[in-house]
Amino acid sequence: MISVPLQATITMYNRKNLQKGGCGMEKDLNNLVPQIQRSLEDREWLKAYHTAASMLERYPDNETLRYLLIDALILGGRYDNALDRVRDFLVDMPDNHRLNLYLLHLLVFHKKFEDALALGKSLLKESLTSMEKRDVLLHTAFSFHGTGELRRAVRMLNELLEEDPLNTDALETLGKIYFEQGHFEEAERYFLELAEMDPAHPRVHQLLGLLYSEQGKWDEAIMEWEEAMEIAPSDEVLRELGWTLNMAGEKEAAISMLEEALDLNPLNLQARIDLGSVLMDQEKFERAIREWEIAKNQDPENKTIRLFLENAKKAVAGSHSSQTHVRPGDSNGSRKKTN
Repeated sequence: MISVPLQATITMYNRKNLQKGGCGMEKDLNNLVPQIQRSLEDREWLKAYHTAASMLERYPDNETLRYLLIDALILGGRYDNALDRVRDFLVDMPDNHRLNLYLLHLLVFHKKFEDALALGKSLLKESLTSMEKRDVLLHTAFSFHGTGELRRAVRMLNELLEEDPLNTDALETLGKIYFEQGHFEEAERYFLELAEMDPAHPRVHQLLGLLYSEQGKWDEAIMEWEEAMEIAPSDEVLRELGWTLNMAGEKEAAISMLEEALDLNPLNLQARIDLGSVLMDQEKFERAIREWEIAKNQDPENKTIRLFLENAKKAVAGSHSSQTHVRPGDSNGSRKKTN
């Protein structure tokens, strides 16, 4: 949802502000602004931040430097700091559309939906460029969604799609809303439209995987999770694929996927819990216990993990008890419990 603004947009503001300064200022900015932009492109956010902050001490009113500073903070994940700086800059630039768009993005990110709604409605009354209007519509719709006003969110997202039929964020959000409400056919329609429009979209196959899993369509879900792995491999996608394989009855493949997820991220608690569950289904009790002991150490207060461990240890005790009472001469090795 939060992203570094387009390079073309930044360049436009650079030109506008460079023209405001004198020769010395223009020379400084001509030299250093491109360096900050390159740092952002290379994802060296801290370097970009310190350069922009240093320049702002010399030219505190320069708009371009303010935008680049905020971009750097957002790129570095310092969203609280970015929100504070945006609010500071808005004190003397209250009508600046770009700063207000930053503010809208950050309010939505922080789930301050009421504040975001008020700001979004206010911005929509102003004279905006087509790009700015689409951005405001999208984030105001996010805010309606966040406050539970789903009909208004859907209406606004459809309005956005009328203006911008290729807006993948709007399609994704509409699909999610229908999914959350249990309207699976509508959700699938939007997700499939998104997949057709942008097959390499980083989340569309994950969303379809979740949708098909919710309906028990395991084969379709597996195909989507495998596609997601091709596009954006991660421990979480591996975990979902592993659990879906488990539900489809492919236990050994599920164990393999879940182990691979944990190789990527040993701290993936849900993958650890899921692996223990699949191992239990396979009556691999000792291995299940080992996995759940690790999970318990990660989350000592988790009552579900404690219950799983208790049941696994009972299963092991029962198994050992049965093995001590195998009847002599039983050629097929069957076991009989004694009460």
